[in-house]
Amino acid sequence: MNANVGMQYPVYSPVTAYVPGTSITYGTGKVCAEAISASINWDRADGRFYGDDVQLDSDNGILGYTIDFEPTGLTDEIRASLLGETLASSEYTINSDSAPDVGFGYIRVMRKTGTNGVVTSYEGWWFHKVKFGVSSEETRTKERNIEWRTPTLSGAGDGVSLDSTGKLAFAKHRTFESFTAAQTWLKSLAGIT
Repeated sequence: MNANVGMQYPVYSPVTAYVPGTSITYGTGKVCAEAISASINWDRADGRFYGDDVQLDSDNGILGYTIDFEPTGLTDEIRASLLGETLASSEYTINSDSAPDVGFGYIRVMRKTGTNGVVTSYEGWWFHKVKFGVSSEETRTKERNIEWRTPTLSGAGDGVSLDSTGKLAFAKHRTFESFTAAQTWLKSLAGIT
């Protein structure tokens, strides 16, 4: 068994500079909110090469990805910085501007069976360049049985060229024995002090 049993500490940091072939520069990072869920969908190529009526080769390389991230809610400030809303005279305006590119990460809590029983580990995940948006929002009256509603942020991720190899990088992850070690790793990537 090696199962995901939790999600914690979602963070983001604005991309301040990116030149292909070099590392990305991020601004000051922040914690989004408490995490409820994140779903990653990898967009893969489906290139198949045939000859003499048989498949000779194939390519299933990653082209991009989407993230559906559900936080417990967003403050006005966090929502504005993630979605590109503007603040003037204490009012936030949703406008036609594109949302900013951000680095985004979180910790996956994992359990696996080891020689000494069940062991908990912590996977730090970091997505290099994502652009988030909100496609729909629902508001309802309070009824006898409360239905908790939170926004779902839909992100589209791009590959980035971080070195001279020509390969695109989409995300990275690392497993730690403690939550604190995974959190420290994420803080260093997101620029959180």
